[in-house]
Amino acid sequence: MTQKVRVIGGGLAGCEAALQLASRGFDVHLYEMRPVKPTPAHRDGHLAQLVCSNSFKALGVTSAHGLLKQELRMLGSFLMECAAEAAVPAGDSLTVNRDIFSELVEKKIAECPNITLHREEVTSLAGDCPTLVAAGPLASDTLADDIFKRLGSDRLHFYDAIAPVVETDSIDFDHAFYMNRWEKGETADFINCPLDRETYEKFVAALVDAEGIEPRPYEKHELFEGCLPVEELARRGYETLRHGPMRPIGLGLGNNGKLWYAVIQLRAENKQKTLYNMVGFQTRLKWGTQKEIFTMVPALKNANFARLGCMHRNTFIDSPKFLDKTLRLRPELECAKDLPPTWFAGQITGSEGYTEAVATGLYSAWNMAQTLLHGAADPLPDESCIGALMNRLVEENEDFQPMNFNFGLLPHHEGLKKKNKKEILGEAARASVQKWIAERTIGNARFVNPQADAECEG
Repeated sequence: MTQKVRVIGGGLAGCEAALQLASRGFDVHLYEMRPVKPTPAHRDGHLAQLVCSNSFKALGVTSAHGLLKQELRMLGSFLMECAAEAAVPAGDSLTVNRDIFSELVEKKIAECPNITLHREEVTSLAGDCPTLVAAGPLASDTLADDIFKRLGSDRLHFYDAIAPVVETDSIDFDHAFYMNRWEKGETADFINCPLDRETYEKFVAALVDAEGIEPRPYEKHELFEGCLPVEELARRGYETLRHGPMRPIGLGLGNNGKLWYAVIQLRAENKQKTLYNMVGFQTRLKWGTQKEIFTMVPALKNANFARLGCMHRNTFIDSPKFLDKTLRLRPELECAKDLPPTWFAGQITGSEGYTEAVATGLYSAWNMAQTLLHGAADPLPDESCIGALMNRLVEENEDFQPMNFNFGLLPHHEGLKKKNKKEILGEAARASVQKWIAERTIGNARFVNPQADAECEG
């Protein structure tokens, strides 16, 4: 008998997941509340609608997003097929005609005999069959409330407050040092980037005058005092940052024997410490402006930013606390006891970006299928782009914030040089996926794409 499964959300992650599950013989019931219940951001009820941009970013495999897309093609992503067919000329980026892309995805869904599309709102995780939740950043208030109640009041975040993330090997350590405030702890976990008075004055002035991104109408909200944009703090007074996130107290003395005038602290973003985030530097500044201002800091003058800051509406759960490596809600948790087996995918997991949404949809559906059909999940290798991204989503993190895929997430072996780093990491990622595919008998699953194989071999 064909097993019934439920997919909540008809966005990128939900559509990819539904098609992947259907290709493995499941009776898939896909729920999308639009157009019956519209959102403030979507134009209509079309599936897989691209809201903020029509670009899936870079294509070249020496870029992080290009490598991730190649991996998705190797693994038989349905939505990457649609994106290629809907592509418009845009240099070295995968940019699509939004309407054609959405139409192609809807056509695949409509023509698949194993998928039933329900145009109705889902209000609860409770149900009678295994469920994959891909509700997206604008999940309905009713469903969000249900998740909120199940996971606890502090376990569902409604707005990103994201600070920039810097690649460690791009920090100038002639102007930075490791030290915890008041030297607490057994290891020095923070990188400190001091500024003298003149640099601080210019830095604050630049923040005050900087142009920010206006929130979209559906994002307007009161700013939280504990999570203000750094430019807002700067506008409250010249000394505000020096007594806030840039306070120098407890970080030793400068070269003149006095306290540093101001210090920006960087905190490790991942276990390998290849990425560090700027503590307290969540911002609404435009990305180009962020780079101009933050590279005024001597230690960051040549910084490569793996992620730039932003604040916007984005419903996401605290994935490290609730999900295992396969994006399944941990069955041993109290909140999972009265639920069917439940997986998550898309931005609700804390992934950021279109391509990442597709990747989580494919990955979560694959592991859901393996668990239901064979009793055990089958994660991708850590060396792969998708495997590395999933590790980032579920590894322990006291201040979990959304992240897109970048080279800093891939395993870095000791002695890896900055020169050719991307090529070496990219080749290791491709090789790990090719080996993973070769070791499996896939049956009718679509995990092999001849075109992608040819690209890899060439």
